[in-house]
Amino acid sequence: MNYAITLIAVVAALGLGAVAAHEDEALQGDDLQQAQHSRDFAARKVCQGQAFEWADDKTLVCFKEQP
Repeated sequence: MNYAITLIAVVAALGLGAVAAHEDEALQGDDLQQAQHSRDFAARKVCQGQAFEWADDKTLVCFKEQP
């Protein structure tokens, strides 16, 4: 009986993993371009028009202009 419950849990976990992987692949083309534009728009606002760089997916670095 415990084996059946474990088997069901494993199959469900693999199914959820496959769905998550498919969603990552689905973010391509127009969706990816739209997400990038939105992210850059937000960065320009936060950095108040100054130069910026995304260090990683969650880290925005704003640069100050040299006098």
